[in-house]
Amino acid sequence: MIIELFGPPCVGKTTLARHLATRLRERGHAAQLMLSYRPAEQCSSDGPGNPNRMPRHAPPTLRRLARPIVEMLALARQPSVISNELGGAINLVKMLRPKSVFWSIRLSQYLSRLSNSWRHASEIDGVMLFDQAFVQAICSLILLGRVKDEALIAQALELTPKPDLLIRIESPRNILEARLRRRQSGQSAAERLLEFDLQTNLELIEIVERVDALLRQRGRKVTCVASLEQGSLDGAAELIEMQLAAMSGTRRAEAVMR
Repeated sequence: MIIELFGPPCVGKTTLARHLATRLRERGHAAQLMLSYRPAEQCSSDGPGNPNRMPRHAPPTLRRLARPIVEMLALARQPSVISNELGGAINLVKMLRPKSVFWSIRLSQYLSRLSNSWRHASEIDGVMLFDQAFVQAICSLILLGRVKDEALIAQALELTPKPDLLIRIESPRNILEARLRRRQSGQSAAERLLEFDLQTNLELIEIVERVDALLRQRGRKVTCVASLEQGSLDGAAELIEMQLAAMSGTRRAEAVMR
């Protein structure tokens, strides 16, 4: 079972993913994490496709740059796999083409690696949590390509793999802005070159809302949770656990009826 989270920057996607994984494990579930990687954090993905970690003493920017290289080299050992996954990634990037060549290349390789991780996740038992995946990537492509065509965005959403449970995390704009400012104040100049600036990050709030609306219009179920403090984290995790239990019960009933 795959759970995918999405939301604007600094909304708490990774925090909730970790919190939920811990709760699920405490209740006896096999839960694994596939986390996006921020240079100031030690990569802690424990799911399939996790690259060899850089040493903790390595500079944050080096760790950020090294991860895609390591993962793409691992993919290169499987020519048929990389051909399919790179092809799909390039098609998606072409559809919602960023105006920057740098970001086109960067997102193409990111989506290739994500496709590989997703393929592995779909083959395992238990719960796999992605703190961000294809929906988040499409939000970034919309931003970078200044895409206004909702039919085109909907087509891109249809082309991507679907999780069993899609979770949108939201938080008030003023809280997100304060978190973003704190994050950026702790980054080096080199790290900031690899990130969107404050205003660009804030533009993603409206884009996430647009994508959420498109998903719902097309019958996709999206669970919306808040991310404010520990209490809201517990409430969000409890809601998600209830949905997982309901889905598991439905699947067991369907299996009995076959």
